[in-house]
Amino acid sequence: MLTDPVLSPHPSRADATARAWAQLTTAGPTLNSAERLNVIATARRAWDGTSETAHGTVLEEAAYWLAKDAGGLRQEIVDEFERRGLDRFRYLETVGVVARLANVDFYTRGLGGPLLALPDPDGTSPTGEVHPDAAITDGWVPATGPLFAPASLDALPAEGEALRDLHEPMYMPMAEMGDPGFVDVLTRAQIEFVAARTSFLNECFY
Repeated sequence: MLTDPVLSPHPSRADATARAWAQLTTAGPTLNSAERLNVIATARRAWDGTSETAHGTVLEEAAYWLAKDAGGLRQEIVDEFERRGLDRFRYLETVGVVARLANVDFYTRGLGGPLLALPDPDGTSPTGEVHPDAAITDGWVPATGPLFAPASLDALPAEGEALRDLHEPMYMPMAEMGDPGFVDVLTRAQIEFVAARTSFLNECFY
């Protein structure tokens, strides 16, 4: 278990990270456990520079691109992924895995710890759980309504819940999002300053 040096609301950031890692390394709605582990390994290669270009399957290419240059993705690229066999739900799940992995890995490294070791595939198959009302709305991926960050994965309900389970202890509870006076260890203004600076450094276009 990671040791969190910063006081945090329950559930702790360390516990949320452990839950996220357990969820990331088993099968999801559309990707089996081996595919999700492959996405993780590909994203890590992109971040550490051991692989300079995307290669291999379309799933690996999408994972690499999301890790290396998410801001450079365009709709026509995602369309091409789909033509090559990576449908929008599988692409959406890949987005979620890479995004949550970034939180897990950079949090762990920020505390001075080693990256969590990849387990062997557990042989589990995709659950097939997809929201019945999911459709393309105002973005490139299926959604259950207008796209906004905390609900971006809700076309895959378990992935949406996993995102919020990590979002709340790392940022703030969803119920407090509209409160400019929210205080944790930091004030709301300090939280947003850190978030804005991090987004700028990561070239976030949200």
